[in-house]
Amino acid sequence: MSGPLTLPVVTIQPTFLEVIEEVRSGFVASDTFWLSCYKPSEPSIHSKVRVTLDEVNRDVVHFEASGGIDIKDTPKPKNYVVSSKLGPDTRILLPTHQYADPTRANPQHPHRITAFDVAPDGSQFATGFLDGSVHLYKTEMKSPPAETAFGKAHKSTTNSLQFFPSSRVLLSAGADFTLCILPADPAPASSALIPARTLMGHRRAITSTAIVARGRNILSSSLDGTVRLWDVSSGEKIHVLTAGGARYAPVTSMSLGDRASTALPAGDATAANRDPREVETGGKLLFCALQTKSFEAFDLGTRSAVYASTPGASPLTAIAYAPEHSLLATGSSAGVVEVFDTRSLGTPLTSFTRGEAGLADLRWAADGQTLLVSTDDGLPFVAQVDTDEPARVQAELIGADCDPVRSIRIVGSDIWSAADDGVVRRYMSASNA
Repeated sequence: MSGPLTLPVVTIQPTFLEVIEEVRSGFVASDTFWLSCYKPSEPSIHSKVRVTLDEVNRDVVHFEASGGIDIKDTPKPKNYVVSSKLGPDTRILLPTHQYADPTRANPQHPHRITAFDVAPDGSQFATGFLDGSVHLYKTEMKSPPAETAFGKAHKSTTNSLQFFPSSRVLLSAGADFTLCILPADPAPASSALIPARTLMGHRRAITSTAIVARGRNILSSSLDGTVRLWDVSSGEKIHVLTAGGARYAPVTSMSLGDRASTALPAGDATAANRDPREVETGGKLLFCALQTKSFEAFDLGTRSAVYASTPGASPLTAIAYAPEHSLLATGSSAGVVEVFDTRSLGTPLTSFTRGEAGLADLRWAADGQTLLVSTDDGLPFVAQVDTDEPARVQAELIGADCDPVRSIRIVGSDIWSAADDGVVRRYMSASNA
């Protein structure tokens, strides 16, 4: 196939909602805000959009733009759609909630969120920081947020956070080579978050984690080039998987799922001596993104490497597996997303980019056509990936204002992101907006 498809970027003046509300309320007769559309290799479009109030229906505002840009309201409040000659219509999604801990999201000295997750039941979320701390917050809190619990889980940067299926236990991983099992029961404000168990064995920073089935086993990947399977109850290592074969290959991200429909072999079950501490590892595929510009697949039940891709042009930094739809997405440090059919991994179904900013996180929505993309340039977006149509930008996630967005999640119909400005943002998904 040819090079990656280039998708457009829509940016909008951060205060544009204030401009619209001042006109809508009658405070001013009209006002303007800036709207821009970018696409590498094509001239950018910049327009000063004038906002005026309808002469008859005083609840309606009109937008006048130039340069081939059009913006319009949607039936839902505070949702807008932008049209331009650079690409299909793009929805503008604004946060429905912004969670900013006043001690950590100070605009003058923000604490960068380095790890983030939302509980499966949506009741709380967790943030990790450069100092190794982990904070828990209830999602029902008002602003400023009420901290549920806090603890210093790691001696240096918290690199990964993941809730167990119960939503009451949290797994953290750090640059100090350790994993921690943390209790995450809702508790009174400012209670201590003390690790129930610490797991040690990696020799370099841990980059990501995965929870196997109900959580009796967990996985951790590391820049030491290994993936380790752990027994949670004892805190002991069960197995070590080595990425890259004989070649040192740091693992930057991983994604676990059922084998589902795939052409990959199952590995040699007779050669794998099953440990009695393994629980529900059979029938699982683990995909690993590597710094060596490739990805690798392991059959977890047999602990066998069953696929290694041809190296690409840039190190891979993110990976997401959607077993129900036989899809795999990878993201690179050069900003390229590639989407593969796991039944035929040799050639990507599609690839796309929006520039050279690195990709920090990828997540599939349940429909298998919606891919959430977080980026190092603070321009996260929702991509529509349809095997019968070219990929397109379904929605722009507005709010980070150039601060890198390291983590992105989807829980139910809500999209969540966490950025370097220390703010967690919650959006209504594009399909339900």
